[in-house]
Amino acid sequence: MTDQVSFVTAPAKTQRNWKSSTGFDKVTVLAIALFVAFLAGWEWVLIPATGVSPALLPRPSQIAVSLFQGAAQGYLLPNTLITLQEVLIGFVVGSALGFILAAPVAEWRAVERILSPYVVALQAIPKVAIAPLFVVWFGYGLSSKVLIVGLITFFPVFINTVAGLRSVAHEQRELFMIYNATRWQRFRYLTLPNSGSFVVAGLNVGVTLSVIGAVVAEFVGAQEGLGSLIVRAGFAMDTAGVFAAVLCLTIIAAILSATVQVLGRKIVFWANDLRR
Repeated sequence: MTDQVSFVTAPAKTQRNWKSSTGFDKVTVLAIALFVAFLAGWEWVLIPATGVSPALLPRPSQIAVSLFQGAAQGYLLPNTLITLQEVLIGFVVGSALGFILAAPVAEWRAVERILSPYVVALQAIPKVAIAPLFVVWFGYGLSSKVLIVGLITFFPVFINTVAGLRSVAHEQRELFMIYNATRWQRFRYLTLPNSGSFVVAGLNVGVTLSVIGAVVAEFVGAQEGLGSLIVRAGFAMDTAGVFAAVLCLTIIAAILSATVQVLGRKIVFWANDLRR
């Protein structure tokens, strides 16, 4: 029996020792190796084999040069910070509104029947179509961008929160009713904790969509931001500059998504225990 237990636990121990000695696990090393292989294939295989002009598809080295020039000339970082500001403010506004409206919709059927048609209609409207109206109404400044980002962020947070608040098992609800818990007590100690993982999933989707919303808003009308850099670089046929701005957007989305996931695991810690 002892030999069998040691046989089962030995691989895990070996993996932990390997990770502690190198600082990375095997999955991380494999992911980095695949990324490096992808860049190398793009640089030295894809472009020479296809003969694509750099004006259409730049090499990774050209994109890196464009990133360095943008940082050295001092225009890349300020525009990145402007887009990041739009993303963060719009994400907070849209997420807060989605959560606030989801609570009464999940608790009262009458509220759902009243608000659901308006929520569905709002989501069905293409944001690109109404973005010019927001620019006309609120100008080219921060307000129009924040509102568009908030609208895009709102729906995934709203839908996931409603689903989470309604996912409580019937037996648990009956138990709280047996002890004469009030509606607020059921919401505070049962419904809300149970919906934690759903809310985090909605926030994770919303934060990535918020980056798209900011770029869409900047495409329509903006003088600053990564979206405006993409437009100007596109008109100038600077594809390396376009890729450099897109790479910055990708990094922003990846960092924000990872932040939401880490905070979600810290705050909704009981969901992690259940998965184990």
